[in-house]
Amino acid sequence: MKKHGNKNLAEELTSFLIELSDTKNKETLRKQADQLMGSVSPLDFERAQSNLVQNGVPPQKIYELSTLFIMMGLAEREKSDLRQRLPDYHVLRKVMAEHEMLRCFLADLEEVSERICYASHLTPNSSEFMQLSHIAEHLNSLDEHIGREDDVLFPALKERGWKSLFRRIEIEHTYIQIAVDDLIKLIMVFEQMPFGNFKTKLMSTVRYLCPLLREHLFHEDRVLFPLAVSTMGDEALWERLRHTCNEIGYCGIHL
Repeated sequence: MKKHGNKNLAEELTSFLIELSDTKNKETLRKQADQLMGSVSPLDFERAQSNLVQNGVPPQKIYELSTLFIMMGLAEREKSDLRQRLPDYHVLRKVMAEHEMLRCFLADLEEVSERICYASHLTPNSSEFMQLSHIAEHLNSLDEHIGREDDVLFPALKERGWKSLFRRIEIEHTYIQIAVDDLIKLIMVFEQMPFGNFKTKLMSTVRYLCPLLREHLFHEDRVLFPLAVSTMGDEALWERLRHTCNEIGYCGIHL
């Protein structure tokens, strides 16, 4: 991928994203996406996004189109699961392993919250409450996982371009941490509030947190990380990141 921007390519990408927004048959654009993906630079990408903003396209729509473009552009060259193509010691294998654990905890959180919602009463010694507390304890260790991404992985990747793709991810990190904090605080005041209020606030928090975190993990696993592997051939950089992350180890969500 080119390191320097090209105004014509930025315009071509802008037109492609607009067409991608209008057409219902996305398959017809896949080959064009593959060709553009091999030509555009991060600067071209940011210019195209800026053009869309000036054309009145909402930020959420730009985010969706950008994500779809990258996934389409990488589809032909990255046919297999990224995890299967990386060596076991690769830093992204460790990060994605933690993502899989998080998905399991989200499924458990939804299931136990549903059971609590239909319960007539609950005590701190109830199996459902203890399971909820156990899940929340693991999710509370997300700050270690997020810290490793924000402080180690993302700065190194942003230096190579694609800064616009990380802005939303970093903002979502804040929202995710706030939602997990809300869950922890709710559990802590369980005995101090009416059970009906507890159930209402629990379901509200779960219905916000779980979809947000699942979409966030999907974007990292299917867009950011494949893009990084595809466009960054600096083995020395990956090795430095691996050694830094090895010092941190696996995050507490695994304990």
